Amino acid sequence: MTRGSIIFVRRKGILSRLIRLFDHRGKFSHVAITVSDTEILEADINIVSRVKKFNSKEYSYYEILDLGLSSEQQEKVVEISKEYIGKKYDYAQIFGYIIKNLFHLKGKNLFNNPNNLICSELVFDVLDHLGITKDLGITGEVRGIDLTPNELYDLLKYLAKSIEKSQT
Repeated sequence: MTRGSIIFVRRKGILSRLIRLFDHRGKFSHVAITVSDTEILEADINIVSRVKKFNSKEYSYYEILDLGLSSEQQEKVVEISKEYIGKKYDYAQIFGYIIKNLFHLKGKNLFNNPNNLICSELVFDVLDHLGITKDLGITGEVRGIDLTPNELYDLLKYLAKSIEKSQT
């Protein structure tokens, strides 16, 4: 795992299944970004954004996308990550995803609180600070604040220099 790699995971349990159900029946329920060889930055339910040790045993499946960041970009990931530690989780945004899916609504998630984060929003913001999103042509009104973990995966898998998958 190199700094700046993106880790998409499927957890064990009912909450993971529910998240995947409302996230286009995708294979992932959570995403984080690595800040060292062993640690990740994440926004997770019931906690504020934090850095923690990555423990593969917590997940039933995971994929690590190495975006091939330069040494300078990897250092910036560590610095940028400090700005996000302690941010609250955005429960309203999750509620908005459920409403959008139940009623097949399109457009921006009106329940998104700009002061709080969900996991995919956190990862996108870090990549945005690095300038990676500009390289993808994601500018102006097109933002990552409404991307779910599986939508972010679909966007980033084409950038990955390598993808490491867990054995299932």
